[in-house]
Amino acid sequence: MSSGEREEKQWKCGKAISVVNLQRVGTMVKDVREPCLSQSPIKVVITVSKMLKPEKWESTFDSNGKVSGFRKALKLIVLGGVDPSIRPEVWEFLLGCYALGTTSESRTQLRTARSVG
Repeated sequence: MSSGEREEKQWKCGKAISVVNLQRVGTMVKDVREPCLSQSPIKVVITVSKMLKPEKWESTFDSNGKVSGFRKALKLIVLGGVDPSIRPEVWEFLLGCYALGTTSESRTQLRTARSVG
């Protein structure tokens, strides 16, 4: 190959029929990466005073154990995080394991069924 010609490398993955031009992929990655690196670093500040504490979490439930003030709790979670003592229960809601309208009794039954199965 002469010095003026570039060798184009091709890559095949498993039984894939398509061929990827590594030079083109490298250019796309470079285009995405450079602007991101030129920006100033983002500082994340978590204020403990705005953290979702157990008392606030418990106050988001009504007498049947249904969530009634989730937006306020979510705001505290975003601004200050979640107290470690209630993280497992809070994350079950954040991940959608339970609907906001479920009662505490139905959540207990679901937890029991998951741990047995």
